[in-house]
Amino acid sequence: MLLLALAAVTPGARAADDPVLGLKVAYLYNFTHFITWPEDAIGSHFRITVLGDPAMATALQALEQTDRQVQGRHIRISTAAGDAVGSQILFIGAGATGQLPALLEATAARPVLLVADTPGLARRGVAINFFLRRDILGEGQRLRFKINPDNLNGRRLSVSAQLYDVAEIVR
Repeated sequence: MLLLALAAVTPGARAADDPVLGLKVAYLYNFTHFITWPEDAIGSHFRITVLGDPAMATALQALEQTDRQVQGRHIRISTAAGDAVGSQILFIGAGATGQLPALLEATAARPVLLVADTPGLARRGVAINFFLRRDILGEGQRLRFKINPDNLNGRRLSVSAQLYDVAEIVR
């Protein structure tokens, strides 16, 4: 079911130029179908903050222009570090990995899903970490993701078992 949901998202024009970027946008949006945030943690908009990855921010801004909603709220994209604490999803790109300790501290015990695409960050505090893996035929690479359930503890996020079924679990 998750794979069908991922195929349903049409990334923006910028994401179409980079298939991996388009898939990251699709995955990020579709994570919202398998994770529930507490109602009192979401304001008038569902906020996704992107730090350290301008291409990802641009691709997600195309998603912002659609009519898609999360838990009945329109999606808003931010690139301001000050918005990280009040976001529902914080995407930490390669350009912001040096800020990881401060971001972990600032968002501790808050219902913020931390997502990254830099190797090893799932073992350093991020909940979901994208990575590329060779396909079984060895002809290309596929975008996958790791989940560290320990990094979700205390964040008041409810995660569907279906998401864990398609992820690689790390601790």
